[in-house]
Amino acid sequence: MASSSTITNAGVGSGNDFESIISQSVAAKRQQITSRTTTKKAEVEIERDGVNSLKSALKTFEKVCEDMTKDNSMNTHKVTTTLPTDCKVFDLTCKEDCVNTNFDICVTQLASAENMKMSLKNKDSGGTFNNSFAAGSITIDLGKETYTDDKGVEQTRERTFTVDINEGDTIEMVRKRLNENDFDFTCNLITTKDGYSLSFTAGTTGKDTSQIQVSTTTTGEAGEGKDSLSLFNTTALATDADGKATDIDYGNWTHTEGKDCIIKVDGEEVSSHTNTFDKQISGISLTVNRLSETETTTDAEGKAVTGFKSYNVNIDSDYDACASKMQSFVNAFNTLMSSVDKLTKRNTYSDGKNKYDGGDLAGDSQAKSIQSTLQNMIVRFNTENAEGKTIFDCGLKYEKDGTLSLDSTKFKDSLKKSFNSVTSMFTGENGLLDKLKEYTKDYTKSAGILDDRADNLKKTIDSWTAKEEKNEKYLEDYENSLRKKYGNLDSLLSGYNTSMSYVSSILSGTM
Repeated sequence: MASSSTITNAGVGSGNDFESIISQSVAAKRQQITSRTTTKKAEVEIERDGVNSLKSALKTFEKVCEDMTKDNSMNTHKVTTTLPTDCKVFDLTCKEDCVNTNFDICVTQLASAENMKMSLKNKDSGGTFNNSFAAGSITIDLGKETYTDDKGVEQTRERTFTVDINEGDTIEMVRKRLNENDFDFTCNLITTKDGYSLSFTAGTTGKDTSQIQVSTTTTGEAGEGKDSLSLFNTTALATDADGKATDIDYGNWTHTEGKDCIIKVDGEEVSSHTNTFDKQISGISLTVNRLSETETTTDAEGKAVTGFKSYNVNIDSDYDACASKMQSFVNAFNTLMSSVDKLTKRNTYSDGKNKYDGGDLAGDSQAKSIQSTLQNMIVRFNTENAEGKTIFDCGLKYEKDGTLSLDSTKFKDSLKKSFNSVTSMFTGENGLLDKLKEYTKDYTKSAGILDDRADNLKKTIDSWTAKEEKNEKYLEDYENSLRKKYGNLDSLLSGYNTSMSYVSSILSGTM
């Protein structure tokens, strides 16, 4: 590209088309000096893209192997219950350490939070409530709470907060201020025909998880149409050594203590502060949605007895799910092999010129080596289970094209006969998938083998980019020199043309 100080329309003076000559000369020079640079840079960029694609394909395969080699990943179960389809009393899920089992569950009580209620009767209904408070403050004490911090250490904290009440605040404003807390404590208000129904509810469910106490300070003048905040007060009549109230006078409040959720497992009572049982039943997580249905039975004396109904739960190994997981590994391996085949497909040539119609890593030895190694690791994996069987005796098959297939029926039969030893061969420590995972990790990890290769390719691309910039500067200087050359020639020819016109005019006698 010409600079602003050079002639940009060569040939104007003489009438010759020097502009076309310059353009064609620059184009020819560009083709001469940039073709190799551009081609080489493009080839390296294609290779870099291929390396990134190879890493991505290996990472996907590694993730499948990693998920399946986690503890108890193949320990899948199916749950059947006698729950009616229209009566979802509970939901049950199996954890990774679940075992086959059978038991009866009956839900007899749902978890609830501690609650306090109060009626505020206005004067029009024979009460004394003005709905305009004297200034002061309200303190809510929910008791101590035990929790686990970010480091897994059990901690205890006080759950207490205070809100300021302004002179003339209404019960609606009091509700709003009390609900602005960090402990999930809620204040609810209902407008009734006689005034208001006010309730306080703790933020946690379960027995003894909270102990609501209310204390107030009135700084304004109560009376004369102003309500005293003291109507909210509760009083601790007795406390234990830790200062916890053992007996409370709830004053104007009607108090309901929090309750645990209670279920019976094979007749044994099990409780939880919430409606979720996550640790009480080993290997199982249970969430209660409602109470069990009621039923009437006859006792030993022949008397009718109404009680809560029990539901049977049966947990058994899900061999279909195991086979499905193993099939996902087979699919992941075959997908990886297909990806490598596409990446390493060789280019074809026409008249000695590369058509670049192959893969981004056409004929790449490293990619083919990875593929060959993974295939050999499977073929040569010779660990036997307790019955002397190999992975190929348990339904896995290595095909002639280097892919895998799975005989699900044969695999499930092997699991039924020797579940632990079969899964150990495939997904246990030093099992097939564990070894494949560890091998691919060297290539997929950050700053690993493929990252190093990609970094080196980037350096090469940068060097070719620098050469392209250098070539552009050279072409700019080359075009400027041509414009200067042809500009001088244009001036010279323009002068000749002027002289010739002058001579011709003399000879023709027009002067």
